[in-house]
Amino acid sequence: MIDSKIIKKIIEFKKPITIEKYIQLCLNGDLGYYNNSIAIGKKGDFITSPEISQLFGEILGLFIYFFWDQNIDKNFNLVEVGPGRGTLLVDILNITKGYDSFYKSASLHLIEQNKLLITEQKKNLKKIKIYSKNIKWLKSFNISNKQPTIIFANEFFDCLPIRQFLKKNIDWYEKMIFFNKDSKSLQFTDKKITDNSILSKLSEFKKTETLEISNSRDVYFAKICKHVALVGGMIIIIDYGYFDQPKYFTLQSIYNNKKSNILDNVGSQDITSLVDFKKLIFIAKSNNLNVDIYCTQREFFLQYGIKERAKIINLHSSKDKEKMINDGLDRVINNNKMGSLFKVLVVSK
Repeated sequence: MIDSKIIKKIIEFKKPITIEKYIQLCLNGDLGYYNNSIAIGKKGDFITSPEISQLFGEILGLFIYFFWDQNIDKNFNLVEVGPGRGTLLVDILNITKGYDSFYKSASLHLIEQNKLLITEQKKNLKKIKIYSKNIKWLKSFNISNKQPTIIFANEFFDCLPIRQFLKKNIDWYEKMIFFNKDSKSLQFTDKKITDNSILSKLSEFKKTETLEISNSRDVYFAKICKHVALVGGMIIIIDYGYFDQPKYFTLQSIYNNKKSNILDNVGSQDITSLVDFKKLIFIAKSNNLNVDIYCTQREFFLQYGIKERAKIINLHSSKDKEKMINDGLDRVINNNKMGSLFKVLVVSK
């Protein structure tokens, strides 16, 4: 474990670092997980809804098409943030390819920093003969044209870094991480907060003793909200999260499709936390965007016809394909699986 280059960086700080800094090093740094692995899919560490069921992308694609038809109906940007292997985008494009005007009006932008995943995305998009000249890959959200923009992100915001705070009696502490030379391992420690600016922000949360705050999540969402407020369009966020602050920490890591210790497998596993949708809604409203939808994943996909779509596909499917469709449908909408934990937020100009 001590041979890890990331751990050596942590040792060089010579003092405990925030969980936010630790996540940045483990996930997004040059040695980080998102720059050096293909995390998604059966061979990765976790499986997302688009990998589970084609119905997910198809319903989302029809929803996007309908919004474009009713509100834009001209050239626009179609942007996916964190497109993974490209599975969701492929399903969206497949279900909408019969609508020629929509197809020809879309300028595709994929926000991706992982070179391995970009290769996978190009390979999967090539299968459906999407012309590469109409697709741009960007490392960060930086779109300069003024066309209306539709942005969608599935399981992206949960992986942005957070800080953890806890209240003991009347004092606030921040959870930190340091390398213990005696045990030769990473460990947590709690540091008392004395900074008045941080204490002022924490004082807003009177009814909680555990708190997770993601500045990078807030800044990123504010950036895309400002863009849509300027040019028009829509943002769709699908992720696991909450509206009211939970009374527990939600940070977790996944290694080989199983929950693990976030201090293990340094730089080789996914680290995520639940998304604060109440904060995202506040940011959207602060940018004068309409909150069109906030509901569970189950409610959204049932309302927009996922069961009806499944029936249509199953009419012409083998028994094996029908079982696969039905199993995928169950995982996406079952409240005991992904149905209630995952939320859908749609905001628009």
